[in-house]
Amino acid sequence: MKYISVVDTAKLIRAALKESFAGVKFSVKSSSYAGGASINISYVDGPTSKQVEDVISVFEGSYFDGMQDYKGQNYANLDGEEVKFGADFVFVRRNLSVPVLSYCARKVCNYYGIDINQITIKDSIYSGAYIDCDNKLMAGGRYFAQAVGLESQDFSMCDTAVSKTAGRVYSMGDDGYGYGCVGKLAA
Repeated sequence: MKYISVVDTAKLIRAALKESFAGVKFSVKSSSYAGGASINISYVDGPTSKQVEDVISVFEGSYFDGMQDYKGQNYANLDGEEVKFGADFVFVRRNLSVPVLSYCARKVCNYYGIDINQITIKDSIYSGAYIDCDNKLMAGGRYFAQAVGLESQDFSMCDTAVSKTAGRVYSMGDDGYGYGCVGKLAA
């Protein structure tokens, strides 16, 4: 089995994201630490987190089963050769710009009959736009910011194209020990 380092895994992920979401700028940072490695992906607006996860999930070398407190191994095939990707986990963080968050907030306000003037949207250089409103403001039984978050998680600003790089990877399953796992031979 060939080992693909976390740095080389990050390069493959960058290529797959570029092919899948042309024009979207992604930050892809790898991290090695005692007991493993991970890759953090962040970006502004663009596709939903789920769209990104669907493209890059084949590059995760491990999975975690919280019911058993168990970290298991995923098996993959790259260009016909069995490989172990160096990134145990790949995390995705989507930040929203003020215009996109304002659009989603307006939709929630219109749906629940909330006065948009009660809402203030601010920008943070670290984490994108955020809602600054009275924490008691409710929308459909939820705090307003939570309702806007649910609205924005399905709001995509682009389609997913087929990635040749991600297409080179075939998931062979996992080690079969975690809850709901299928095992290498079942895939």
